[in-house]
Order: sequence, then C-alpha cells, then structure tokens
Amino acid sequence: MAIYVPSPPHERLSNFFGEFFREMRKADPSLYGNFLMRAEEEFNRLGYRESTRRGGVENILIVRIDAIGDMILTSGFIREVRANFPRAHITLVVSPRVYPIVELCPYVNEVLSFDKGASDENFVDLLERISVFCREHFWHKKISVAFSPHFGGGNFPVLLMLWLSGARERIGNRTFSVDMGFNRFLLTKVTDPPENIISQPEKFFHVLTAADFKVNQNHMELWYSAEDFQRASELLEDIPPDCKKISVGIGAGAVNRKYPVEKYLVALKTLAEKNFCFVILGGKTELDDAAFLEKNLPREKVLNLAGKTTLRESEAVISQMDFYIGNCSGVKHMAAAAQVPVLEINREPQDRENIAPSGLSEFLNFPPWQTKAVRLRPKHPLGDCATLPPIWGHCHHKEPHCITQITPQEIIAGFERLYRETI
Repeated sequence: MAIYVPSPPHERLSNFFGEFFREMRKADPSLYGNFLMRAEEEFNRLGYRESTRRGGVENILIVRIDAIGDMILTSGFIREVRANFPRAHITLVVSPRVYPIVELCPYVNEVLSFDKGASDENFVDLLERISVFCREHFWHKKISVAFSPHFGGGNFPVLLMLWLSGARERIGNRTFSVDMGFNRFLLTKVTDPPENIISQPEKFFHVLTAADFKVNQNHMELWYSAEDFQRASELLEDIPPDCKKISVGIGAGAVNRKYPVEKYLVALKTLAEKNFCFVILGGKTELDDAAFLEKNLPREKVLNLAGKTTLRESEAVISQMDFYIGNCSGVKHMAAAAQVPVLEINREPQDRENIAPSGLSEFLNFPPWQTKAVRLRPKHPLGDCATLPPIWGHCHHKEPHCITQITPQEIIAGFERLYRETI
C-alpha cells in the first residue's frame, strides 16, 4: 500500500511563489496588496509564522544591505544579538561591497551578500528577486527571528526580505518610504525610536531594547585578520617610530561631503612642520586627490595608500594610527571603532541642526561613536542652500559647497585642540 508523503514546506512554498509571480505580473498594480495577503496566508498555512518559545530559537537573521559606515556602526548590534542568542545559528546579509569587512565577524555563523538594486526597480521584479534569494537561503531553515536595525529611508528591500524570509518574528525600525500600515504588515514589531534617540547606533540598539532584549555593551568593533594586520604593518614600516601618525580620509559617499583637497593641503602643510606624518586613505575615486597631496607634502611626511589596501587592510592601518582627520565617511567610523581620536569635517550647517534632527541631521545621526572628537562644520548654509527646502545633510549641491566654508585655519586649530585633549 502506497503511503503519501507530503513535500516539505519549503518546496510547497517554492511552488506557490512560482505561480504567484506569474499571476502577479498579469495583475493591475492596485491588486498587489491582495497578492501580498495571499502570500502571508500561505506562510501561515505552511507553519512559518507558528509561535514557539523564545528559548527554542535556532535560526536568526540580520539584514543590513547598505554602506560601509552603516555597517561599522552596526557591529555592536550584531555582537549584542549574539549575546541574546548564544546558541543560535545567525545569518547576516550585507551588500557585496561591505562583505569583506564582516566576513570574519565572530558573532555570526554565516555571511551572505545581496545587492538591493536600483531604487527605481519594478516592484514585482524586486519582490521576485528577493524571494529567489530567500528560497535559496532561508525557507528550508525556518527563521525564528529576523532583525532590521536600519532607520530612515531606503530600507524597503530590507523589510521585504525579512517578510519573505518566512521569519516568525520580524523586528526593526520603520522605513519612511512606505506608510506605517505597510511597515506593520512587513514587521511583527515596529521599533520606532523616541525623539530623544537621534544617533544611528542608539537607534540600532533601541531595536533590541524595545523588543525586550538586552544590550550589555555599546561599543563598535572592527574584524580583520592577523594577515591584514601584518600587511598594514609592512605598509607603515618606513614611517619613523617617533612620528605621530594621522590617517587622512579624503573620500566620502557623496561628493558634497568631501572637503576640497587644496584646502586640506594648506592645513596639512602646517601640521607637517611638527612631528606628524600623514597616511592618506581613499578608494579609486580619490586617486587623483591623493596623488596631489603626496606630491605637495614633504616626502618623508606622507604615505599614500589610496586604492592600495583592501577594506580590512584599511581597518588594520587605521587601528595603528594616532589620529584621524577627514570627511564624514566609512573611514571615519573605522577610526572611531578603533578608538582613534577624530577630527571630522562635516558639510552640515550649525543653524540647520534642529530642523527634523532625527530624520535630516547627518551631523547628529552619524557622530564618531565613543571616541574623542572635534567636529567642524559651517555656521550657515551657503548661497541657495539657505532658501531651498531642508534635505538630508542640508546641502543641495552635487559638488563640495557648504563644506567649503570651513577654513584650513579652523582645521589646524581644531586638531591642536584634539591633540591637547588626548595627551
């Protein structure tokens, strides 16, 4: 007598979504919400949303698919997730660019990379692309709890991944790109931080505390190998041992966050007259600016490493520095995580700080976390930035603009103050 053995839930879910997307592509976009409700019903029918005791958690998912600095500032969050789930299998999903800096993370069992794509990608294409990723990596595991620490805009693909992963509990800060009702559909707990929590690291940790998990430590970490450290040491071996080493971060994720390299040169020339040496850091887009500084600073005072190190080697280099001078960037956050004192040059005008600070203030959202710092910024917007509507960072131009009001003399004075505070 034949015995019927039903296929496992992940295979039935895969069959469901195959037909689901064929129908969805033929449907009017106004009906997309009905399709998502059907998918949620299928997750429930196949047991993915069944409740179990928290003590029985086995598979945890953390999704963070954005920039380098954001990932550095999430390192403490990942550590605290592990502390709350010491025996769980933790999977971390990051962007391809960020993958190298989390590859050696000691708090996760698995690191996967996913490109969230362009912001104008067709909704059905995005949904299907994420579902294929989840089918390959998550549906056979049955995720117990999934976290999204991101706060703000641009997080919609992350919330879709948490939902499509099949996770029973889906916990995260809301995204501004969809209405609150949709946030509550995709997440089982929306952890919208209160107004007094502004810095991004605090918002990340709030995801845990708001969901009744513990945060025991709130520092950030860098994860590089002994080989990375050795390579960094070899690159730095010609710098005189009695010379104070300053890493100079001339790159940034947005061009208008970059301070003009010609003005950097004026400040660095003055500092070069004292016992300071400079290690220039940057990517391929900073090669020309780095070469300019290398050419115009005293040869024995400058080491140009722009484009010459991997991300982890950059972290290892920064960990051996005495100071950081530079833009608001991922390199700045690396320095802060390594407890290197930071002199930051920021584009955001002082008199814009209180305009929707949690949503628009780059300066307040992204401080150098838990290290000594002096932060320079213009007092007022420049030109038409004073009359245009408020935006993130409060500078509307695509090239360096508001940030150019900071003078080399301010950098020199700011560094001298930072130096006095650290000796």
